[in-house]
Amino acid sequence: MGKTTTICQMVLFAACPLAGLEAVALQPDEDVVMQALAAELERSMTLQLEDLQSPYFVQCAVDDRESYRISATCGAIVTSDDGRSRNLAADIRVGSYDFDSTNFAGGGGGGFGGRGRRGGGGVTALPIEDSYSAIRQATWLATDSAYKTAVETFARKQAYMEDRSLQDRPDDFARAEPVVSIDPRTALTFDVDAWERRLRVISARFLEHPHVLDSSVTLTASADNRYLINSEGTRIRKGVAGVVLTISAQTQAEDGEQLSDRITHHAATADGLPGEAELLAEINAMAERLAGRARAPALEDYIGPVLFDGRAAPQLFQVVLARGVAGRPEPLGGERRRFAGLQSLDKYLGKRILPRSFQVYDDPQAASSGEMYLAGHYAIDDEGTPAQRVDIVVDGRLKGMVMSRVPTREFAASNGHGRSAGLGRTRVAVGCLFVEAADGVSDEELKQALIEAARDQGLEYGLRIDSISGGGGGRQMGPRPGRRAPGRFQFGGRGEAESPLGDPVTVYKVYLDGREEPVRGCEFGSLDVATLKDIIAAGDKPILYNTGSATGAATSIVAPAVLFEELELFTIEEDRQKLPILEAPHQRTNTGG
Repeated sequence: MGKTTTICQMVLFAACPLAGLEAVALQPDEDVVMQALAAELERSMTLQLEDLQSPYFVQCAVDDRESYRISATCGAIVTSDDGRSRNLAADIRVGSYDFDSTNFAGGGGGGFGGRGRRGGGGVTALPIEDSYSAIRQATWLATDSAYKTAVETFARKQAYMEDRSLQDRPDDFARAEPVVSIDPRTALTFDVDAWERRLRVISARFLEHPHVLDSSVTLTASADNRYLINSEGTRIRKGVAGVVLTISAQTQAEDGEQLSDRITHHAATADGLPGEAELLAEINAMAERLAGRARAPALEDYIGPVLFDGRAAPQLFQVVLARGVAGRPEPLGGERRRFAGLQSLDKYLGKRILPRSFQVYDDPQAASSGEMYLAGHYAIDDEGTPAQRVDIVVDGRLKGMVMSRVPTREFAASNGHGRSAGLGRTRVAVGCLFVEAADGVSDEELKQALIEAARDQGLEYGLRIDSISGGGGGRQMGPRPGRRAPGRFQFGGRGEAESPLGDPVTVYKVYLDGREEPVRGCEFGSLDVATLKDIIAAGDKPILYNTGSATGAATSIVAPAVLFEELELFTIEEDRQKLPILEAPHQRTNTGG
């Protein structure tokens, strides 16, 4: 595509060279993709294999994506590539809304990757050219395959149910009113030369910090035209766009511990990203943090008050709370998952899980919080249901959950939280989660509360955590490579299994006189939703954490800093690599070598 490529975008960008993005709205006079999908969907409703049932529900979802990705290190471009794809996910259901071919993990072809499959289908690559015949051909093959899988799974599910009597089983699928929403198709230009120049300048700043052993700066700009059409009458075409800038750096302490840090910026448009001067200042601060951590001592085993501030606060709520309030039934034939910190929180409904001053709600329609961009916002979810605000925690008690069109025992209808998870899957997930505390205090008061809590417990210091690594939520349980398990099993503690939260990245001892000292090399003990009741204070400022890809199922968590009365952290016990034999070239250059 050369030095100027096309990327879809819904927003009209300012004509700024470094913004480099200019949207051009294309009117929906004739849409070959929509026409081809509609024709094949109508025909798919007549599918019938021998004396088996025809589909009662057919849906086709298409993600028509254009993207550009630039990566740089040490002042040089590593990759600069465009991408274009158009993928179809066909969902065909046999049976009825109350009992159909989905939500079965008892064998056969009944799952996206097996367990808990939502529907009968997969992903098919469609032609990126607007050829009506070629798109219909590919759609026909996909729906034919999805139907065969659905009838096979339905037969297995019926056989499974013959010898079982399940009480109070929810329906497999919720009815929904059809939605018709056709946005204009959009396109924009991305100024590759301008952004390559900027990434060279930004990434070169790490050369001024000899202790940084590796670093990278990556910009991903993506935009989709998404189609959704189903047999209920829903017809949707919407534009989804975003830009993500990621800066990462690594170093190594004298004892061999590898240390890393990362900064990620999400924006709707490229001109919404921080300016060059701000980014260079962030790199300097990141390098200084890494240097301080490399010099810092390892934290000894600790039990005491812990303050989560900075992005660590919303990261905490993302893992411990946001994942659990996604309502989803266990598929038939599957074992109940009850891993600490990762399970569905349906058993806590009506119970207190936070202090009474806390309110939690999810509002995907919120595009911003103050001046902060919320990457998780959307108007209509990826199942065609309008997004709704959901009150999740009211006065500390769990009252609601976000729902897709797959019912649970407690909630029978969607509230607009069916999110695209890629590869043709739709999962239930939060969009923009807000955590608020009515009795929040200032940063200074929160730090003083940490000091007082440490003094009350007879400690010399408390801990303040500013950021956390990516975490292991969703990974299989088991020891992390190189970490030694001392014989005490505890999910997320003592090396047995990675915490859902990951490891603390930036940690400080806060002494009773207010001094702060960085420490490193620690991991969380057991920590799950029950721990949230141990919060004794909260801040009065919202902190944002955006996560996810530029146009994928991004989420936004807005939460205050929180202080726990008592948590456990342990020294990481692991085998470590030796330091590099030779200094890095930029180290020798900066030291005159």
